[in-house]
Amino acid sequence: MSFLSANHRRVPNKALLLLRSIAVGLLLVHTATNVELFAQLPSPPLTRILFVLDASSSMNELWGNHTRLAEAKKVISHFADSLTNQPNIHLGLRVYGHQYASHENNCTDTKLEVPLAARNGASIKAALNRIRPLGITPIGYALQQAANDFPALPAGRNIIILLTDGLESCEADPCAVSLELQRKGIILRPFVIGLGIGERAEAALSCIGVYFEASTPQALRAVMHTVTERILASGGLQVNLLDASGKPTETDVPLSLTDLNSEKIKYFYYHTLTNRGVPDTLPVDVIPQYALTVHTKPPLYRSPLQLEAPFPDTVNIPAAQGLLRVELAGKTVNQNLNNKIKALLWARKDSVLIDVLSLGETQRYLCGSYRLEVLTLPRLQYDSLVITPATTTVVTVPAPGILSLSKSYLVTGSLFYLQGSQWIKLYSLNENLNSELIGLQAGSYALVYRPKASRRSRDSKVVPFTIKSGATTSLRL
Repeated sequence: MSFLSANHRRVPNKALLLLRSIAVGLLLVHTATNVELFAQLPSPPLTRILFVLDASSSMNELWGNHTRLAEAKKVISHFADSLTNQPNIHLGLRVYGHQYASHENNCTDTKLEVPLAARNGASIKAALNRIRPLGITPIGYALQQAANDFPALPAGRNIIILLTDGLESCEADPCAVSLELQRKGIILRPFVIGLGIGERAEAALSCIGVYFEASTPQALRAVMHTVTERILASGGLQVNLLDASGKPTETDVPLSLTDLNSEKIKYFYYHTLTNRGVPDTLPVDVIPQYALTVHTKPPLYRSPLQLEAPFPDTVNIPAAQGLLRVELAGKTVNQNLNNKIKALLWARKDSVLIDVLSLGETQRYLCGSYRLEVLTLPRLQYDSLVITPATTTVVTVPAPGILSLSKSYLVTGSLFYLQGSQWIKLYSLNENLNSELIGLQAGSYALVYRPKASRRSRDSKVVPFTIKSGATTSLRL
């Protein structure tokens, strides 16, 4: 219902029309303004950050002047304070290894101490004060349970920051758990911070997510700053499509970014240049790893692509393009034939089909060597077709002629084409038609047929004929 309709009986018709016109005009202006603002100032998404903290017995070891757990608590408390009043930020805390002693070897020792919520930095600090190091390191199980800590909502970003000083103590595979959660879209790629555990942990923990080694308490503070800076980054990606001179002038090409862990396309954009003639910045989440596809013909790929500060990150991709047009040297007698002739463009290197072209159309392709096959009868092959930068390569195809075939009775037969000294079967006649129009390239041909009703091969006949470009040859059987 229109917002004007409730009181429309009180307004004269002319006045009503005027009001409606004004309302529609205001709505159009408002909508256009909103579109422009949305393009320039997108609302920050809801970001949920779950700290997953190791409180196993080894976290009681000294690390500088304090224990590892004490240093981890200080850092989490500080950043929870700094983030708690940020708009669209929800924080939570899950801990493992803090409820059962290590000799109990409890592989389910994890608990959500502070559920995800807005402005709960104080709750996280209070919970941290209660935590004491006791048990083992069930990282995989803790990550499994963390999946239930996030609400089942499609909107927003779910992020885990895992702080640990050790490797998995149980039979779970934390890398497989993390990958499965990412594939299901429950979380983005986690951040993993190793607390003074050295190179031995990197191989085992980096498969969980983006790994940082904090060798000292001072390094831990710097790492946490880097992680939160990346989470809150509002930058993105600038894709420079380089021309033959190495300048980023190529544009008007679709781009897609696929999250490598979920294996789903996360973004689709149509590349453009700003008014200053430079590629614009694509707003993308900087946390996942991507596979970038530039949908040129043939497409270009860049994978893996991990965005790095400072943002926007820039990727340079050579993408020099040229134009190709396939056209007839002249007109055919039957103009309908022109639209039926297609050309196949193949990559010479790997024989992959790149495109199907209609005669007369101009298309853009990456510069390089191709093979062109024109689907005339017989087919025409151009094995060394080169597309050069910023130019139009024109392939001129000889205009075919027409075979006009009339049949006084139905026949079974085939057309043969003389190629060098060999006769090559080219086309099978339609045995249910009394007439056919067949487009053929200029050359020498033979029609071999017999009456359809005949059951004797000796009733076969051979009719040689010649086709000229742009002309019609008539045969009557």
